[in-house]
Amino acid sequence: MPDLTRPLQIAPDCQLIDWSISQPLPISDLADHGAPPLAAAIGNFDGVHLGHRKLIAGACSHGDGLIPSVITFHPHPRRYFQPDLPGFALADDTDKLALLSDAGAKRIIRLEFDDAMRQTTAHEFVSRILPALGVRALYAGADFAFGKQRSGNMDMIREDGRQFGIDAHTVELVSENDAIISSSRIRAAIARADMAEAARMLGRPYVISGHVCHGEKRGRTIGFPTANIMLGDYVLPPFGVYAISAWLPDAPDQPKMTGVANIGMRPTVDGQTPRLEANLFDVDLDLYDRRINVSFLDFIRPEQRFDNLDQLRHHIAQDVESARAFHAKQN
Repeated sequence: MPDLTRPLQIAPDCQLIDWSISQPLPISDLADHGAPPLAAAIGNFDGVHLGHRKLIAGACSHGDGLIPSVITFHPHPRRYFQPDLPGFALADDTDKLALLSDAGAKRIIRLEFDDAMRQTTAHEFVSRILPALGVRALYAGADFAFGKQRSGNMDMIREDGRQFGIDAHTVELVSENDAIISSSRIRAAIARADMAEAARMLGRPYVISGHVCHGEKRGRTIGFPTANIMLGDYVLPPFGVYAISAWLPDAPDQPKMTGVANIGMRPTVDGQTPRLEANLFDVDLDLYDRRINVSFLDFIRPEQRFDNLDQLRHHIAQDVESARAFHAKQN
């Protein structure tokens, strides 16, 4: 399985621009002000999987002095239209930016998906939004749709964009096991705890990141201290125990950490909300309030309720042995 080789961090030379189209552009260095125009990949890029990376590679290899860029939307349109939908994100906002940067983007433009964007017609998007951003070459998948009621597609950009100096480039979708790689397929693999299949499509492990928070410190009392992370808007794998690895973005020189983690409700201690609890092997660091990237590598067992803490301690010890054996095989 491919693993992360460093923590997820946005490159220092990658520029982030947040823009609501109902407001003036927040910077003065776009094409109208003399800066080089853009070759941009466009999409939601949920998870920044291998198909997304192919799109971005197209923009990065375009040349002609254009800035390799990404145009994406925040929040995800699905979250805008279905605010009560359970968590479905394959990366949080911070990791998404890091992954887009790692794929080669030197400028990331996040368009706020608000009512103004919802009402924007496909023609307005091509005639007003893309030129305002300085787009000269646009890369998207064959299934890309945009504008009010998703009425626009790449054929429309190819036809209408010419008068605005925009060339449209349709990128063939990437397949894995004779099926198109998609965020939906990756979510389905995660939902059945097939972390290896998810990793093959992502080109990396599935990662849940967050800041380490204070818990009940019960793990310390039974010999297995844990780093506790709230789960945000992530799509969740089945509750249970997993072999993991972890990185600290604020300490890029810190070697990769390995461990075992439980994700779930902690039924033995009557937990009320789902949480990620990671026991990191041979690590003695103060992790509170620090951001951590946790990679899910292998499913060990489902979450269980035990009669008492002694039973819990016994099974955690077995989980640790299983995870150590998994990591030993990877090395």
